[in-house]
Amino acid sequence: MEAVCDVLEELLKQGSLSAYAIGGATAAGFHGEPLATRDIDVFVFLEASPGSLLVSLSPLFERLSQMGFRDFDEEGILINGFPVQFLSATPGLETEAVTEALVIQFDTHVIRVMTPEHLAAIALKLGRPKDRARLVYLVSLPEFDRSRFGEVLSKHGLTERWDTWASGLGL
Repeated sequence: MEAVCDVLEELLKQGSLSAYAIGGATAAGFHGEPLATRDIDVFVFLEASPGSLLVSLSPLFERLSQMGFRDFDEEGILINGFPVQFLSATPGLETEAVTEALVIQFDTHVIRVMTPEHLAAIALKLGRPKDRARLVYLVSLPEFDRSRFGEVLSKHGLTERWDTWASGLGL
């Protein structure tokens, strides 16, 4: 995992990425017990090419290819043996989650990971069965800040949905 983060930090230094944060189950595992996942979700800020309205991952994949990472496993590019799925952070909640990501120093490695409150809000927003399970897991963590979570929910219009889910899930 550290080797993946080293590559991400190198992409940041080179300007291939302007920002990133690890999300999904991998990020949730940083805040508590490791969770099983097939890939590492990396939310990124990408700029549209001049004259284009669309954001493309092609320049990022071209740079990764130049660095020797060319193989894919399902939807993720293999970086040091780990399938990494790059996701363009959508405006609003995901952008805030990347901007406010925790920067963790681990030996000589830097790991940027979404906060548990943002991960829980994203899980609530997505609403898939696995997101419900992740939400229950995250809100039960000792470090989970319910006050901060409430602020995130309010800011992104998710308070009513939370109230419904919390009642239904016994939270």
